[in-house]
Amino acid sequence: MIPVLSRAQMRAFDKYAIESCHVPGMVLMENAGRGAADVLSAMVAARPRGGPRREAGRAAQGRRAVFPIRHVRAPGQPADYPLDARVVIVCGTGNNGGDGFVVARHLLARGADVTVVLTGLAEKVTGEARINHDAFVDLGGACVELPHGAPIDTLVAELETADFVVDAIFGTGLDRPIQGHLVHVIDAINSCRARTVALDIPSGLDADSGSPLGAAVLADDTVTFGHLKIGLLTPDGARLAGRVHVVDLGVPEALILEQVGYSAEVLDPEHVGTYFIRREPNVHKHAAGNVLVVAGSPGKLGAAKLTAFAALRAGAGLVTLATWPEAARSIESQVMEVMTARIDPSDVEESLDKVLEGRHVVAIGPGLGLDEAARRAVDHIVLKWDGLKVVDADAITCFVGRARDLAGARGRVVLTPHPGELGRLLGCSGAEIEQDRFGKIADAVKLTGATVVLKGARTLVALPDGRVYVAVAGNPSLATAGSGDVLTGIIAALGCSMKEDRAASAGVLVHALAADKWSTQTGADRGLLAGEIAKMVPGIIADLMKRGEERG
Repeated sequence: MIPVLSRAQMRAFDKYAIESCHVPGMVLMENAGRGAADVLSAMVAARPRGGPRREAGRAAQGRRAVFPIRHVRAPGQPADYPLDARVVIVCGTGNNGGDGFVVARHLLARGADVTVVLTGLAEKVTGEARINHDAFVDLGGACVELPHGAPIDTLVAELETADFVVDAIFGTGLDRPIQGHLVHVIDAINSCRARTVALDIPSGLDADSGSPLGAAVLADDTVTFGHLKIGLLTPDGARLAGRVHVVDLGVPEALILEQVGYSAEVLDPEHVGTYFIRREPNVHKHAAGNVLVVAGSPGKLGAAKLTAFAALRAGAGLVTLATWPEAARSIESQVMEVMTARIDPSDVEESLDKVLEGRHVVAIGPGLGLDEAARRAVDHIVLKWDGLKVVDADAITCFVGRARDLAGARGRVVLTPHPGELGRLLGCSGAEIEQDRFGKIADAVKLTGATVVLKGARTLVALPDGRVYVAVAGNPSLATAGSGDVLTGIIAALGCSMKEDRAASAGVLVHALAADKWSTQTGADRGLLAGEIAKMVPGIIADLMKRGEERG
């Protein structure tokens, strides 16, 4: 389990460790700062001597193909000392600044050229942060005060010669837009050539919603303390945080998490691998999984074919594509492994009942259309059929303005919207969904009673029992037409042998890992075709199954 905590839960975690477990707050701050210093030391050691620094002021969009997360449970191999790097640490006057002073002290002890720029007056630094401020200064560390009204040129000059800049201005507690001279401080950090490392969370990123609060630091790496935070696992969070390193706070987590809880879990390949069970030698196609795909219409046949093809690649033994007569004629001349069935527009319900017999799962929606006949087909299957339905695309749109009807559906429902579709379902914009993905997906589950898969960077899977899973796999190559149709087919196939929560979670991870494998093989972050995702699915499943078996 890799837990993800909210702002309040992380605050409660620290409070419980300090008050109930009698771990001094100074120890937690020291462990956090020392862990961050270990990560930075490793970065320095890995940096080519005299190697180029990053391009100044580079664009935030599209600058990385993947956003890996690394857990640092103990220091790795020692870096070469003394550290050959100039490091500027920009500290706020609160506890995040205190973490920065701990980092500064450790890097100073390891021989780095360290300067701290304090974004306020030293007299404003109190408590544990003040103790670490004084320790750094009294050990000979250089600290420059940069309060409101002071020339920003001082910081700019320091950053011009820096190899690394550490953002220790605000931690997870920030819940208001950044204003005043701190906007200029952050602009200076984002414009410099130094590799930027944020402590706990990039300053200006909301730890809960994952949205920028006005100005925000654009980090190359983020060293987060104890546990992942919700805000790091959103599209904006991933963009701003860069590579995420999780460092241990030096306390056993299970006991405390049992008391304070957590908001989500990262989809762990080793754990998800246990969902897959090897087939018996005598398995036949009907037992392997019988999927009905209700999709496609004239001019929108590609989506239907991709969904059906993906279901086969994910292990369904039998896939039937039910569509409108004119679409069926075109598809029959193009597919070999998929059977076809016709939906009679004049008698939608009866024609569907005939093809629903014996099906394990129905995938419905991709390219189906939004006319009256399509709405009748959607209502008949989604609301009245008592099996598992994976509802996507046009089938989701059919419930705009009446999403509550889904709560009364027979059987089980998995919704797979992208932000725009979920926005229409909830009566808001796609942008509003992106500003609070975790909150909006919870609203959708409450409204519909369904399992909801919110697609996008850091895809979420939310269950009616309150559990939420997040995929940290995947990369921008998935931004390709038909990618979502493939995911629908994968989930439908897996739903033949798994409960819907596992099928949705495993489907999301398989889909994402296929894209990561393709990007690793090609070195590209674009150009992936949806059909290529499906082709890689069997190999990804085999790898997950092996990892699950090794885990035991």
